[in-house]
Amino acid sequence: MLDKNIIEKINKLLALANSSNENEAAVAVEKASLLLAQYNLSLADLGSDDLTDITELVVETTSKFISWKMLLLSGIAEANGCQALRNNYKGNMKLIGSHASLIVCQNLYDYLSKAIDRRAKYRQGRGRAYLNAFRVGCATRLSQRLADQRQEIENSGIAGSSEAAATPAIVVRSMFEKSESAIAEYLKQQGVQIKTQSYQLSSELGFNSGYQVGDQISLHKQMQAGNSIKRLNEQIGEDD
Repeated sequence: MLDKNIIEKINKLLALANSSNENEAAVAVEKASLLLAQYNLSLADLGSDDLTDITELVVETTSKFISWKMLLLSGIAEANGCQALRNNYKGNMKLIGSHASLIVCQNLYDYLSKAIDRRAKYRQGRGRAYLNAFRVGCATRLSQRLADQRQEIENSGIAGSSEAAATPAIVVRSMFEKSESAIAEYLKQQGVQIKTQSYQLSSELGFNSGYQVGDQISLHKQMQAGNSIKRLNEQIGEDD
């Protein structure tokens, strides 16, 4: 079972992740993600079964397959040791993974999808093809950056903090392997067959523009300015 104090702290951070202040929201997601990763890793190191307690979470329901949303959700899921799927019959976009990991994945998806939509609105009037490709380009770049972050902690481990001790790289890799193995077994038991869906680029100009903007949207690891974190600590009642 997850420590109630950890869950309470994560939930407070995730509530702040919906802040209208983009910097504050990014810092909140960063701290929540770091707490989750470090706590899960310590559980994995102790041989806990928490990472193999797999469940599902419906993130959004769409009437049709929306490429950029699935690209983004898949990138977030993979970066956090989860699996993203869409049920073509019901239209449910869902995540599969451990309960705590799903919390962070959903909130990171909410934050980044809104960030993409806000930037797309600035480009209204350039046509549907351009805007669709813009969102795809943006989601593609964000997914790549998330993959880079996962690769970094798999290679270097996670530095310690006031909330948890440092986690060695070998434990990070073990955690991801354990989680993904449990997800594969879960899908097998559920009889789920995964099919990939291709996307035809509607506007190269739109994609390239979105790809560049995807480099500018704040990811949690980039938002660590001292003043922002200090304000965030004060709001959730933490000590500096």
